[in-house]
Amino acid sequence: MQNASGYGAPARRIDGLRLIGLLKIGKAILLLATTYGLYRLLNPDLLRLLHDWINTLTDSFERRLLVRGLDWLDTQSAARFGSIVAVTALYTLLLMTEGIGLWLRKAWAEWFTVVSTSSLIPFELWHLFFGSHHNRLALLGATALNVIIVLYLIVQLRRARTARPQSAPGA
Repeated sequence: MQNASGYGAPARRIDGLRLIGLLKIGKAILLLATTYGLYRLLNPDLLRLLHDWINTLTDSFERRLLVRGLDWLDTQSAARFGSIVAVTALYTLLLMTEGIGLWLRKAWAEWFTVVSTSSLIPFELWHLFFGSHHNRLALLGATALNVIIVLYLIVQLRRARTARPQSAPGA
């Protein structure tokens, strides 16, 4: 009996593909919330409200951190903000496509995820070794997870290729 992706073994409810799919869908949902939040920050009235709220905070560390974030937002143009929202929305669509395809155990989603995830690893490594202002431990964990995902999917794709029945020559 074959599963939905054509592999020889029956499909288990939750396997590696579905775990990776859930991870991608979860990232997409968080990114969707972030995109919505960025979109909302285009409203200058909301920024004023946030500045007023920050002034009521008693913890100086939190206040300083939030003020730095809002100051950065104030320096960004609406066009740049719109570009950030558009790119974030496109990346969310990419993650959802990967996640849903992997959940459904589609071979194209495995290939798509291998290509898209492995293309980001050089950037993560560059930030890990040469970047600044990053939590290196979190970046190392994310990079390691992406490498593991790519390797796992490559192994799955190779298994699927060798499990396919070979047609007889001249048939």
